[in-house]
Amino acid sequence: MWTTDKDGITLALLASEITAVTGRTPSAHYAALTSRFGEPAYERIDAPATREEKDRLARLSPAQVTADTLAGEAVTSVLTEAPGNGASIGGIKVTTDSAWFAARPSGTEDVYKIYAESFQGPDHLRRVQEEAKAVVLAALGD
Repeated sequence: MWTTDKDGITLALLASEITAVTGRTPSAHYAALTSRFGEPAYERIDAPATREEKDRLARLSPAQVTADTLAGEAVTSVLTEAPGNGASIGGIKVTTDSAWFAARPSGTEDVYKIYAESFQGPDHLRRVQEEAKAVVLAALGD
């Protein structure tokens, strides 16, 4: 069970179990993953949005996203529902082979939030973030 004030103990136990079962430390597993897939760069940014734009963003369908590339890569999927359980994500998620972004309206501010990750480094992440804004604006019809 995860609790907000006891996560450190739980994570330490999990790290110990990973090491005991696999014979390799979590950092060795992480190094193998980044060697294979690249070093992740992640950041959340905000972009201004009116209440009407936030409402439209929350109701977008994948068909409204017409971009076929993102930061130089082909778009591989556009999602508005979680693949595991079909729950609405309250916005959109656009993926490529080495990057993704999700855009969701803020519930308290006149902004929408762009969550983005790239496995090609920080410069590629910046391109993903900038192009994400254009993808969202185009989908909203602005």
